[in-house]
Amino acid sequence: MRLTLLLLFAALLLPAQNPDWRAPFPAHTIAGNLHYVGTKDLACYLITTPQGHILINTGLADSVPLMQASAKKLGFDLKDVKILLTMQAHYDHVAAFAEVQKLSGAKVYATAGDAAYLEEGGKSDPLFLSFANQDFSFAPVKVDRRLKDGDTVKLGGTEVKVISLPGHTRGAAGYSVNGVLIVNLPSVVIKLVGNKGYPGIVEDYETTFGKLKQLHPTLWVAGHGSQYGLEAKYAKKSFIDPEGYTTAVANYEKQFKEKLAKERASR
Repeated sequence: MRLTLLLLFAALLLPAQNPDWRAPFPAHTIAGNLHYVGTKDLACYLITTPQGHILINTGLADSVPLMQASAKKLGFDLKDVKILLTMQAHYDHVAAFAEVQKLSGAKVYATAGDAAYLEEGGKSDPLFLSFANQDFSFAPVKVDRRLKDGDTVKLGGTEVKVISLPGHTRGAAGYSVNGVLIVNLPSVVIKLVGNKGYPGIVEDYETTFGKLKQLHPTLWVAGHGSQYGLEAKYAKKSFIDPEGYTTAVANYEKQFKEKLAKERASR
C-alpha cells in the first residue's frame, strides 16, 4: 500500500504528457527535400541535402529510434545529420539533441535567447520557476552557432531562413525553406504578468503576433502536429492551407489576450 502511494505521488510530480508525443506517425515528404520524421504530435523535420542533413527538433529523449526508423523509410540516415535546429528549447522538442549529436556528430545552432537553455539542460528555463515540482530538464548540449532573426543556415545547396518568434521561449523561432513556413505558434505555458524569470514576455508575444500576421504562407507546418492538422493534411496528401494559417494565428493571439486580461484583472 505504501509503495502504491509513493508511486502515485511520484507520478503526480512528473510532467503531464500527451500520449501522441510518443505515438508513431508515418514518415512523409512535405515538399521538395523537407520531410516529416516526428511522432503524431511532436513535429520533427528532416531537410536532406547531398552534403548531409538538417534536423529541426528531436522530440523526447527516447524519440531517436522512432526518428531513425522514419528517416530510413524515406531513404535517409540520422547519422548524416550535420546541423541540429530547434523551434523552442523545451524538453518535448530538444530532449534528444544530445543523443542525435552523439550518433551523428552534428553541430547545434540556436537563437541567442534559447542557447542558454540548451547548454544548461533547460535548468534556466522559466518553466522551472513556474512548475517547481516538475522536471523539465534534458541532457545539455553545446551551441556551436548563435542565430539571429534573418540569418540563413546553408547546407548542400539548401538555405533555411531563421525567423525569430520569442514568447513561448525567449528564443523561439520558425524557419522558411523552399517556400514552406515552419512556424512556432506561440501558445502560453507560463504566467505573463509579473514573470520574474522572463520580464519582457508580454512585449515579446505582442511583437511575435505582429510578425506572424505579416506572413502569408500558402504551405506551412508547425512545432506540433495538432497545431496544423497533421493527420487530416497527411490523409489528403496536401499541406496547402493559407486560410488555416490565418485562423491559427488569430486563435493563438486570442488565447494570449484572454490570458493576459485575466491575469491583469486578478492583480
